[in-house]
Amino acid sequence: MDSLLELSELVKAVKGKLISKSENCFFSSVQTDSRLVEKDTMFVPLIGEFQDGHKYIEQAVEKGASVVLMSESTYETSLLKLNRLPVIYPFVTFILVENTLHALQDAAEAYVEKMSNDLIKVSITGSCGKTTTKEMMVSVAKEHFGENHTVYTKGNFNSETGLPLSVFNIRKEHEIGIFEMGMNRENEIGEISKVLKSKYGIITNIGTAHIGLLGSRENIAKEKRKSFNYIPKDGAAFVPADDNFVEYLTENVEGDVVTYGKNVPEEKSGVHFIKDKGLEGTEFSVDGIKVNLPLNGEYNYQNALGVVACAKHLGITADEIRKGLEGLGKISGRMESKKVSLCNDESVTLIEDCYNANPDSMSKAIDFCNGLNDGRKFYVLADMKELGSQSESAHKMIGEKLKGCNFESVFLVGSEIEPAYKALKGQTEIYYYKENSEDTFNNISKKLNELCKKDDVILLKGSHSMELEKLVPMLCKEGKVGK
Repeated sequence: MDSLLELSELVKAVKGKLISKSENCFFSSVQTDSRLVEKDTMFVPLIGEFQDGHKYIEQAVEKGASVVLMSESTYETSLLKLNRLPVIYPFVTFILVENTLHALQDAAEAYVEKMSNDLIKVSITGSCGKTTTKEMMVSVAKEHFGENHTVYTKGNFNSETGLPLSVFNIRKEHEIGIFEMGMNRENEIGEISKVLKSKYGIITNIGTAHIGLLGSRENIAKEKRKSFNYIPKDGAAFVPADDNFVEYLTENVEGDVVTYGKNVPEEKSGVHFIKDKGLEGTEFSVDGIKVNLPLNGEYNYQNALGVVACAKHLGITADEIRKGLEGLGKISGRMESKKVSLCNDESVTLIEDCYNANPDSMSKAIDFCNGLNDGRKFYVLADMKELGSQSESAHKMIGEKLKGCNFESVFLVGSEIEPAYKALKGQTEIYYYKENSEDTFNNISKKLNELCKKDDVILLKGSHSMELEKLVPMLCKEGKVGK
């Protein structure tokens, strides 16, 4: 096996200064977490707000790191121990760089360029739904290209560090690469788009996630459209037809622009909607072949349409699309619905969506549950994070929305969601808890087990840091799951 990058390729890419060279510079993996380092790993210590990875270089080397990038400023101002590492470990290649994060991205960019001559590169981003869309696209791609020829983002490795680490998994046998792009600051999408340079790109929507960081949907759209920066003339951008930023997102795209969505005519999309099956998903057809999408909610159907549009553009057949979508497993923490037996022995439907939350996804989850014909509705809703100055109005909007819904009880958790509670004052069965503590969860669990009956529906929805998933084992009778 060859090194992911030769020494000369690596030094050139990171604009580095070689301070110690091992006899045979070789690395087969890349890590920024010293705990994950194995033999022949390139370790890239990052400097964060509260942590400096340079403290763990020796630990990484002891675990088998063969190449280490180091920040020039840290190296020059460090204590003797860091400066002596090249002497203590002559079998390790040490390279000084100006900025280790930028060096990681530059090395990843060089690796992608080296490996991706024939690789079909697909990027996926959006305010919400990008991970679900990625999982759908991966499942469909595997049906056409085969599992061993498909490389993709694992988990949520979609950030300024996650995407570069993900692309280092590309190998010669891969025919398609599907990579998710996330954003937590201005120009993060621009930086990681430069690393990947995708030929095809999907944007799921322009919503309000991260509005606290960027200030407006216009600024979010400005960032998201950077995922299309490198699409060539023979590539394509896929955007939702009903998004009011569609023209802005695609105005500089050199390749084809393909719109998707439930309002795109069948003669253009090849898609015919059949019926919404509630908790069981959505039924539709692609070029006359019936597809049963197992993920529930209109928004998941919308995301599937983006995947269908991209897949058809890549020459993936309707039957392969069907197999990929129907074979999609549950995506943990994202509108995951299941029948469970509560501690009171009643069988209910539990919808768990605790991975992320913003005003768009919260509204869609409430709309979906409100539209179900199943039993009574119980909502457990927690803070939506990263909304900045928009937090108060966004949470108040959720409260106003709930006023028009048919529910039995609402449980609100967190300091930021208090405006929703105030908007709902005067309504019965509204419970508010300022902290997401164990006492709070015990109280909610006890109350739900007192109130819920057979076939009722419980929705858990909030940002991941609110940890609503901790409620699940408290609510349910161990080992008892309904059919």
